[in-house]
Amino acid sequence: MKDDSLSGDAASVDIATNENLKKLAEIGKDLLKEPVSRIDVETGTFKNVEGEGTNEDALTKFAKLLSKERKIRTQHINSSTDDLIL
Repeated sequence: MKDDSLSGDAASVDIATNENLKKLAEIGKDLLKEPVSRIDVETGTFKNVEGEGTNEDALTKFAKLLSKERKIRTQHINSSTDDLIL
């Protein structure tokens, strides 16, 4: 996710005041509600991706994918360890 419209304190990476952090949290919440977009390589602009839902949907889907992958790897490691013990 990216927001090219940030300006002022919100655009600075080194202003950690409570006010600025609250503002950034609100900006983040708003970004989650926006539709998934990707950069059009021909124009260099962001284009909404039909059928992909919101950024929140995409992050939830990605988190579930990572969780599933971790479970598979953990099971694989455990089964490999069991083979070594036998």
